[in-house]
Amino acid sequence: MRHALRPLAVFVLVFGCFVRGSAAQPGNSASTPSSASSAAVPLEPSAAPTPETIVIPGPLRSFLRMAGISQQIPNQDVLPMLARNVALWGHETGRETEFLILLSRYVEFARELESQAGPDSTIRVADCADAARLLPVLGYQFEESCGTKGASLITGNAERAFLTLDSGFPLTTLEEDLENHVPFSYAFPGTAVPVLFHQSDWVGLAGSKHKGAGDILDMLLHDADVDRLYSAMWRLDPETRGALVRAPGLRRLLTVASTVDFYGSQLSIRSGQVTVPGGAGAEKAWADLVGANPSEPGEFVWHLFERDRGWIAAYFDALARVSPAQQALLAQGPRLRTLYNAYRSAVPNQYSYAGVFPRNSELLLLFTRLQWDSNGEPLVLGDLGVWKSIFDEQKKTAGFRDWSRHGQSIDSPDRLLEGLVFASNVETDIGPLQIYLSLSAIDAGREPGNRLSAAAARLLAANFVRFNYWFSIFAEFPALDDNSIANFIAAADSVDKIPNQSLRANALGSFQADIGLWQIFARQGQIPAKRLNASWQEAIHPFAAVASSLQLFDAARGSLGAIVAAAGGSSGFGQDQIVDLLAGPPQTTPEGRRVHQALVHRIEAVLEDQRLVSLDTLYGLYDGLNQLAHGAHIGDNLLLLAGDLREFELPRPIFTEGEKTSWSPVIYTNRHAELQIRTDLTSVIRTPGTPAQLEAARGRLAPFLRDTLVGLNYAYYEPPGAQVLHSNPLFVRSHDFSTVSVQGIQEIWGPPELIGIGVTAGGGAYLMGSLADLPYALASVEQDFIAPGNVQALIWKETVPQLLVDAIIPRWWNISPAEMH
Repeated sequence: MRHALRPLAVFVLVFGCFVRGSAAQPGNSASTPSSASSAAVPLEPSAAPTPETIVIPGPLRSFLRMAGISQQIPNQDVLPMLARNVALWGHETGRETEFLILLSRYVEFARELESQAGPDSTIRVADCADAARLLPVLGYQFEESCGTKGASLITGNAERAFLTLDSGFPLTTLEEDLENHVPFSYAFPGTAVPVLFHQSDWVGLAGSKHKGAGDILDMLLHDADVDRLYSAMWRLDPETRGALVRAPGLRRLLTVASTVDFYGSQLSIRSGQVTVPGGAGAEKAWADLVGANPSEPGEFVWHLFERDRGWIAAYFDALARVSPAQQALLAQGPRLRTLYNAYRSAVPNQYSYAGVFPRNSELLLLFTRLQWDSNGEPLVLGDLGVWKSIFDEQKKTAGFRDWSRHGQSIDSPDRLLEGLVFASNVETDIGPLQIYLSLSAIDAGREPGNRLSAAAARLLAANFVRFNYWFSIFAEFPALDDNSIANFIAAADSVDKIPNQSLRANALGSFQADIGLWQIFARQGQIPAKRLNASWQEAIHPFAAVASSLQLFDAARGSLGAIVAAAGGSSGFGQDQIVDLLAGPPQTTPEGRRVHQALVHRIEAVLEDQRLVSLDTLYGLYDGLNQLAHGAHIGDNLLLLAGDLREFELPRPIFTEGEKTSWSPVIYTNRHAELQIRTDLTSVIRTPGTPAQLEAARGRLAPFLRDTLVGLNYAYYEPPGAQVLHSNPLFVRSHDFSTVSVQGIQEIWGPPELIGIGVTAGGGAYLMGSLADLPYALASVEQDFIAPGNVQALIWKETVPQLLVDAIIPRWWNISPAEMH
């Protein structure tokens, strides 16, 4: 690629495409670049009030490739998309990026080549004399005399030569035609594309640094403010756009271009009147807030974008995006001003247009999800006492000091709403707003008689920092009541407090894996709706009091048994039945049965390649050791099962412990897998051991059970075509649930992170954290490795964002393989 795309910029481009509406959809009927010519393209009524065009020099396809624009967009979208891309990728810390420098050089190059073309827009080279005029423009020269046999072109000017090749100029054809004394011709037509308003309107905005700008193309290539304003104006409807050109005018709007770009897309002017959130009844409130009347669009818009460092525009934009019913309630009485004052007070010295993203996304989420009671007041989840405690706990944090300094108190539903609006402008992932949104999502799906109680709300809020990534389960399954929430937190808290580090890690893995299996069966509809609540509590309860490895094995097995029974499995289930259930409900059609069996094989392949001990072996050994302790003579039968534990072998280490310590920047331990290697139950079976020894032997099976349960989750969520789980047999076993392997990581209930990439002495990469968001984590793993079946995996992280962009802006439609290469 010619330039690196920053992930933030890529995301903003995707976001920008969505907010544009249908402007860049492939269904538009305008001509495509491949059929474009130098003739003027008729403007559609929505493109601009005047049919003015400028000519893009050279083939439009080449220009669009260089500018990173889809070749399928209609001609009227070329300049707006150019403005958007240059605004996103063209400037960094006040300097032009490589992308923009290259694009500007191409335009200059294309203009010079255009001067070589004749009246029919075709470059012709009849002989070496013509070539002598063209080759310096292309940046090439002949190694030997032109026209001689075997004469070849070599680089004369590296910068120009690069542009020649990158733009797709047929240099090889030119070289061959000259050698064979055949006339060369290459169509090099400019393409007329529409301009918003008059070109003079934009060129007239040029400041001292852009004096002498030839046309709007030069302005868009070199003025970031013009780019942002042009892009913003394009997203508006024609009536609003025309009204803004009249007043306040482009020159005034240019000074607030960043604010207009971020927060102007929802602006609507109809019949000389700004449409405000809340409708006609809210016009006076908006006039008081903005300082201008909506019936005077020019002044209202100017004040909206110019005042309060852009925050009032951000507030207006968020309100304009929610439903009319929400707008009416939010703009009711003094609420419009009090909420804005709360929103603005959180960031007295910041700008709403600083950075890459709009700053009002949290406010929009709040306004969208806010629920109301029958009296038209904000719904209080739990009670006001819960929220007063939540805000009181935040007083010492930096973002909420201003809130407490002004003596704010949560003593009414409206004051709670003000506090949440304030919190929406505080940068945090664990503040009152995030708690409210989580609780709101949990409560929204519940039946009217089963609303979230004050006790449950208080419990969720008190444990939000630790378990917030797991609370989404209660939103996904509203049938889980307050007791289910309390039982989960109690069990998780109990597991957290296990003093032995190894036992705690094994308990965390087993507990989370069983919950993950419950979630899979519930999501697939295999656990009936009426059994969701009871089966959840049956799965959670066994982990409430685990104090030894023996108790952990019993808890994990009991939990899994309850889950399988709820999903319709038999009481004497084995691993084959678990895998069959994971592959989905029974199918009745031949195709359904074929797909079901393919899923079974895929899951089994992961379990086999990870060398995980089967549940049948583990349960057989556990029960057999128990019988042996009670005098049964079954030792010979158990020896075969005990041998299965020895099938897994760690790769021979290539570094000593001292070398690992010296060369690895992280603290890595493979103790969990190493303990399994040293687990040999054959001696205690042959002896046989004492009851205490046999009991200890049963406890040593708990880590194996943990890995098998975790492996079932991994196997279910394995991305299609993935390779890591088939090429690294340590991957499941290496999952670090204790998070002591790396310094500074504390979120043992947070989503897993990939650790140890490229650290050869560390022992290999692995996931660290909980099993929350495991599907995303496993998909992310594939992007960071070269695996046997997919050597391009390393570019996945950079490629996927671009593929997402291209899914909205179909840049590569109808591109030939040679052009793609």
